[in-house]
Parts: sequence; C-alpha cells; structure tokens
Amino acid sequence: MSKSRTSITKLNKPIVFKNVFNVFNDNRGFLSALDAQKMFKNIPSLNFNLSYQLISCNEKKHTFRGMHYQDQPFAQNKLISVHQGSIIDLAIDLSKKETEKVLRFELSAGDAIFIPKGFAHGFISLTDNVLLQYFMDNKYSQENYKGFNIKKYLKKEFPDLDIIISEKDSNLSDYKS
Repeated sequence: MSKSRTSITKLNKPIVFKNVFNVFNDNRGFLSALDAQKMFKNIPSLNFNLSYQLISCNEKKHTFRGMHYQDQPFAQNKLISVHQGSIIDLAIDLSKKETEKVLRFELSAGDAIFIPKGFAHGFISLTDNVLLQYFMDNKYSQENYKGFNIKKYLKKEFPDLDIIISEKDSNLSDYKS
C-alpha cells in the first residue's frame, strides 16, 4: 500500500530561516522549539510532511559532512535546524553539475535551512559541539543514497582550515562538473 504525497512546488534554491527557534535556557541546558507551520506560512505552495529525522552531533570545529542526496523515488526535501554552534552550509543544484555553483550559507543556533529535492547537501562546523537536526519528507533508502566529495573545492575555498572528513566521505567519487 503506497501513501499518496501532496506535490511540492520545485524550489530553485535553498531557503534560509534566521532566528526561528524559541530557546529556553536554564541551569540544565536548553530546550528549543521550532514551529514549522509558522515558518512555512509565507510559502503556501510548500507542503512539507515529516517522514524521517536525523540528529548530527559534531564535536570538533571544521568537521565536514557531505555532499549527500538521494535519487528518485526517494529524493528528499530537508529542513535542517541548527540547535547549537555555527556552520557553513553547502548546497549544489544537481542539475547544474558545477562546484563553482556551490551555494554557501552561514547559520548559527536558532537558524534553519530548507534544502529542496535535487540538491546535494553538506556543511562545515565552525565551532565545537555543533548539533543539527534534519527533518526529511522521505525515508532513507540505501539503494538511492548518493554522494560525492568536494575536497578540491574545500581546499581552494577554505585553505586555512584543517578540515576533518570521514573515511566514507573521503572515499566518495570526486564531483564531476
């Protein structure tokens, strides 16, 4: 039995939402609340149905994760919220196929970004202890999960950073433009 999905208007680029959390701090830590309906109210054509979520904890600054995406029929729209720390978020429109077209966004705790289907996504942590939460509208599919590395781009654009990258991400094929 398959679920019917409401169609989502194709977005041409990611959308950044600044300071969208209500954060409640106390001596135990913090609690953050995100009202996605309120966030999306100015984008009526966007119908985002949460299906899958991930938490990403990055202990060391300059950690890189990416560039990942899923092919159809498991392509995903992603709402990524920054709960703690700061990042440089990276997105590449897969239809453009050029690393010169990497979109960069600086995000900090309280910010969120919506990455539409058809974009590969990655980020670099700018602080220690970065905590991200991913909300996606399609489940993980190992067969449709893809990625590529952009180490050359990272070395060119961030020559002063000693970037930490996993063996898995390092072993991905180079991005072909």
